[in-house]
Amino acid sequence: MKAFNVQLRQEIYKSDAWKIIDWLEDEDVIRYLNENQNVGKSIKQVISRINMPILTHLFNDNGSFFIVTTNEEEPIGFLKLVPKGKGAEMVIVIGDKDKWGKGLGSNAIRQGLKHAFFNWRVDEVIAKINLRNERSIKVFNKVGFKKEKLLPREIQYSISINEFLKLAA
Repeated sequence: MKAFNVQLRQEIYKSDAWKIIDWLEDEDVIRYLNENQNVGKSIKQVISRINMPILTHLFNDNGSFFIVTTNEEEPIGFLKLVPKGKGAEMVIVIGDKDKWGKGLGSNAIRQGLKHAFFNWRVDEVIAKINLRNERSIKVFNKVGFKKEKLLPREIQYSISINEFLKLAA
């Protein structure tokens, strides 16, 4: 199996937006997402109205949005960090189903944690995961997140800066 390095790229190009639309229209990819079901349609409308090659500002309106890429700079998903008080909430999607199960999600989560803890200087990062999303539960546990509380349809996981630093040591 080929090893992949994962990077988070903040520049969002029009071609990335089309990839995101494809992912958000794939039932397997969005099955457990909390995103509005019309997000893909909204992105299409924005792309048709705006004639710009770079759409970064549109995706970063209430936090930081990254394209997850491999060492070939191929977009395979996205990661979003949203400020929540002294912390941040993380949402990650590996949209390229051929890349599922290869450890790319955990690598992307670690990159997102570095950004949240070292650039934003937050105390904690949370992730709200659908109760039935076993893949995400497994990957967030693998990275070091701990179950914090049970919500009606989700489990909230969290990791503090101190817990993250202990894992890195």
